[in-house]
Amino acid sequence: MMLNIKEAVEQLTSAGIAASDDDVMAWIKKGKMKAEINKRRTTTYKINVKDLIEFIIQTHASQLTAQLEESLQEKRGLTEQIEILNTRIHIEQSKVRTLKKMLNTQIEVTEPSTFHYGELLGLNQDSSSHQMKKEFKKLLKALHPDRGGDERLFKVFNEHYENLKHLSSRD
Repeated sequence: MMLNIKEAVEQLTSAGIAASDDDVMAWIKKGKMKAEINKRRTTTYKINVKDLIEFIIQTHASQLTAQLEESLQEKRGLTEQIEILNTRIHIEQSKVRTLKKMLNTQIEVTEPSTFHYGELLGLNQDSSSHQMKKEFKKLLKALHPDRGGDERLFKVFNEHYENLKHLSSRD
């Protein structure tokens, strides 16, 4: 069965390929689509249905190949981002472990009677308990697990905050 250009355009459109008469003519002239010159008219072509189906399959295959390549590139990009994020997480976890070790070492070395919570927070030794509580609250807010902080570190600092509250309530 042979189709004329208009019928071929209709078939291409129904197959999901946007095409016009000019597009089909261009594909024929470039050799992308097989066609025979109509013997009655020298300006028009006849297209075999089998050749049209082959063209549709090739067009869809090339579109799917392009989509696949795009997806693979996106996957590679996402994989790289995941690796970077995993590295950052590892670094942050190392920082937290180191900070906890330093904090526990400082607390063990310092006698309870001479330990000053202001030093832990980077405040002066003459800082008031109100200032220290305020700084502890800021720190605890930043470390809270619901805000993306480290739960273990939050617990350590919360324990020190509770100790500070008990000490200041005795004064």
